[in-house]
Amino acid sequence: MPHNVNQLQIVGLKLFVLTAVLHAFGSIVGSAQTQLQQVKISVLPQSVIQVEIDSPNNSRTWSFLNAYAGALGLGDRIQKFQAVGISGQTIEVRKIASGEYQADQAAKRITYLVNLSDVSTKNLPHISWIANDHGFLMLADLLPEFPQDGRRLAIRFDLPLQWLTYSATKLETDGSYIVDDADVEVFFIGRDLRRRSAVVRGLELQLVSFGDWTFSEKDALKSASKVLEKYFQLTNFKLTKQASVFLAPLPASPGSTQWKAETRGSTVALVMNPRADIKNWLGQLGVIFTHEVLHLWVPNSLRLKGNYDWFFEGFTLYVALQTALSLKLIRFQEFLDTLARVYDSYLSYDDNQTLIEASESRWTRLSPIVYDRGMLVAFLYDLTLRKATNSRERLLDQYRLLFDRFGAESGDGNDVIIKLLTSSAATREFSKSYVESRNRLQLESILASFGFELSTGGTRSQLRVRSDLTGEQNALLKSLGYRK
Repeated sequence: MPHNVNQLQIVGLKLFVLTAVLHAFGSIVGSAQTQLQQVKISVLPQSVIQVEIDSPNNSRTWSFLNAYAGALGLGDRIQKFQAVGISGQTIEVRKIASGEYQADQAAKRITYLVNLSDVSTKNLPHISWIANDHGFLMLADLLPEFPQDGRRLAIRFDLPLQWLTYSATKLETDGSYIVDDADVEVFFIGRDLRRRSAVVRGLELQLVSFGDWTFSEKDALKSASKVLEKYFQLTNFKLTKQASVFLAPLPASPGSTQWKAETRGSTVALVMNPRADIKNWLGQLGVIFTHEVLHLWVPNSLRLKGNYDWFFEGFTLYVALQTALSLKLIRFQEFLDTLARVYDSYLSYDDNQTLIEASESRWTRLSPIVYDRGMLVAFLYDLTLRKATNSRERLLDQYRLLFDRFGAESGDGNDVIIKLLTSSAATREFSKSYVESRNRLQLESILASFGFELSTGGTRSQLRVRSDLTGEQNALLKSLGYRK
């Protein structure tokens, strides 16, 4: 620095530079904020919503989700699609297919209606719906696809009087929700929604409910908190966002359906029949939570790609059953009875696919191979690993390894999970025999070596512990939860 610059000039120069930097930073922040997709969702009568989107992308084409989780024709719910051009003029929009729209000019604003009145129990809670005074809104089927650089959204709601909105995303001071990924965002809207919250391992868990139930929301939240704590211990991985459980009555004629659920992003969306003949509602809720809450971690907190549903559904079913046993929600014989029922279901249909192939065709086949065979294979894997290591290692231990080794990776899900499961010498060939093989499972002979007796000759299969257990078999079954 020149010797003729005095200290006061130096200070002045620093202040000038700092001011310039702050001004530039403010411009960047302001520019980033203006680039947010501005979305307004208004709830209209008869279960219709109006969506208005002010977009900086000046798009000419818009594509909506048309199928999800077996629900088809979602694009047909979009009605009265209109667009406004850059100069404020109305521009012509053509519907070129279900959920597909195109204009000759760039648009800065689009508006359209979505009819959510056609509620089918088989499609819940996988898609958006409104019934009476409440509903679940899934942004994935309400908004068009956005380019990768325009996926951050500012969502505002215009609701009927006394309606409320809840989400896993916090409400901003300006009344908007800043959403980073619309594909996993769920909103619970309605009149007389009730909210309770608890803190588990520093993470807030909220339970929002609608309707009358035979249990208290306090007890339901306590049940969910116990399961959340259990999976924190299992994975040793802390969730980064508030977890939510949304509970609503089935909005359609329930028939034999007692409950259905989906965990999307940080939200467990659960619909139940409040008139179902369930003797122990809290016990049933606890069992549901053991499965759905684990999805907050697997697959929702993983960055893995591809169809590995056999693991994050089938294996999760088994881990949930183990968790229900450890939390004393079920007895050991109920644990075995559940596996026997799943085996009966598996025996009722043809199985000529690998688990990977079954995952790819999960929503196009009627048979639940991913769930049934996936759960039974998880049971076999757990038994195999316990037997080879004198019960020092279990399937449950693999979940901590999964997050330790692959929590930040974005590889192919099948490759990563198979690599994990076959990392032990005892399970090196397991994937080839049960995951990548088309051979049908025949558990009767396999389970005998572990100390079980499986009979399939009656009206339903019976899975029991053998009366002549060896010392090794007895130790293995005790590690599994068996007590005489």
